[in-house]
Amino acid sequence: MTEVFLRYPVHCPVCNQESISAKTKGELQDALDNNKPIKAYAECHDWHWDLNEAARAALSKMVRG
Repeated sequence: MTEVFLRYPVHCPVCNQESISAKTKGELQDALDNNKPIKAYAECHDWHWDLNEAARAALSKMVRG
């Protein structure tokens, strides 16, 4: 079976530039269901971070909607 990748926007916490991130639907559901961190990356500042609750809530609507 082929995994479904979901693409979603993230905003750099340094400069607020938007970029697109992608993870499999299964990875996202597991992280949301089990309160695991969801990592994001901004190439503009080579910056990694965990999505905050507001971003997780928006992503949850996308994954489950």
